[in-house]
Amino acid sequence: MTLAQAVEELYQAFADLPRPQHIVHEPYELHPHEIQQLLGCPLRELPPELMRSYLFDALFTVGTWDDFRYFLPRLLELVPAEEIEEEKVAYRLKYAQEQGFLLSGGQQAALHAYALAYWDEVIPRWPWYASMLLDGCTLEAFGVQRAELLDRWWVHPKGALALAQDLHLNGQLPPEWSTAQVTAWVQAAFLAAPNDEEAQLLSGVLLMLKHSPRQPDD
Repeated sequence: MTLAQAVEELYQAFADLPRPQHIVHEPYELHPHEIQQLLGCPLRELPPELMRSYLFDALFTVGTWDDFRYFLPRLLELVPAEEIEEEKVAYRLKYAQEQGFLLSGGQQAALHAYALAYWDEVIPRWPWYASMLLDGCTLEAFGVQRAELLDRWWVHPKGALALAQDLHLNGQLPPEWSTAQVTAWVQAAFLAAPNDEEAQLLSGVLLMLKHSPRQPDD
């Protein structure tokens, strides 16, 4: 599933939630014109700056769980363009779970599918950020487990190259992956490299792995 398809599934899964008629807030949290936009503009047309303003205190002191779920597809649609930080959305989903707020089965499935599709785009686009998402357990709030993310990284067409880019910055493998496994994976990618730039990057990582303090059969 592509990320665009996953976003459409989000809109469908949360479509039964009515538009809020009122949003609980303090005067200093949202301006009257922001409230007017939130209550009146078509969901898919709500501007990024407005959604950032709403998200700042959303669910804690602004709005309700139903409000948040109504706006959730638009919030997540803006994440890939870096208009909204997924960590802030994830934190509120985690908070909602702790408070016992419920999602329907369809909503849970749509969030799970979105997180996987987003992850598939993060791997080649921001490899260093993929490691941060793993270490921070960010996507677990969407119902995705670390093992599931690692499995998808391993089979991703650009997975070995992304790992090589990440290793150049972080220098550490996920503990679930052995040096021997990764070395074989990177070697295969090196032999299939489509250009000298990728081949050079992968070659450098092979040298790093060769001199890694972790044992080849760890």
